[in-house]
Amino acid sequence: MEKQLGKNERIKSIDKTLDLLEFLSVNKQETGITEISKNLHLGLSTVHRILFTLKSRGYVIQNLNTKKYRLGIRLFTLGCAVQNTKHLVEITKHYLRQLSQNTNETANLAILEGKEVIYLDTIESSEILRTEIIPGTRTPAHCTALGKVLLAFISDCEFENLYKSDEPLSSLTSKSISSLEELKKNLKRVRKQGYAVDREEYKIGINCIGVPVFGRNGVIAAISITGPASRFTIDEMGKVKDKLMTISKEISNQF
Repeated sequence: MEKQLGKNERIKSIDKTLDLLEFLSVNKQETGITEISKNLHLGLSTVHRILFTLKSRGYVIQNLNTKKYRLGIRLFTLGCAVQNTKHLVEITKHYLRQLSQNTNETANLAILEGKEVIYLDTIESSEILRTEIIPGTRTPAHCTALGKVLLAFISDCEFENLYKSDEPLSSLTSKSISSLEELKKNLKRVRKQGYAVDREEYKIGINCIGVPVFGRNGVIAAISITGPASRFTIDEMGKVKDKLMTISKEISNQF
């Protein structure tokens, strides 16, 4: 279980950096170090160090003539990423609801971040016995159908940057993929068939089948159907596979 941090455990340097960015955002004009220091009650040297770091990463821009600062293009890029995620959720919501109603199981939308899957949206089954996954949940990619289908369609270079050859894989259950070689073989099969299955690899008693969603430049997300293994059996997953793949194509056509 994730540790709950107390108020005094917040990272002060990050707080100061966010305060500075928010001040520049509200101020909406170029601002000098002295003014920032005065308004935020920070030392000049502290403000200078923060601005130097933010400038090197593109989060602020310095006017070479006035020596003052304004927000940089990097923040705009991050804002676009958030907007794209919101757009993705809005587009897929109807399809997830349709999948859940048709299968009476839970439908999910997720993206890949590093070696983890982040669930963006879920439509829960109406059954009493169901999987309880909430948006924001993170899971190891190699242990889930969503994760495997997302990993299967990234480039070899991206994959090698994520997984080192001597790195062990964590096993969440006795059925989890536990070696890089096994994962590579599994992903090769996923690429060939166009979908991935999770047979109690993330959690005992839970099965899942997932398919990719593509944009213009490759895979952007994945959708899946999840249910109790006692009800959502291998045969049942096979029955919904074609419907799931058809809907993923419909979603992909909108990007």
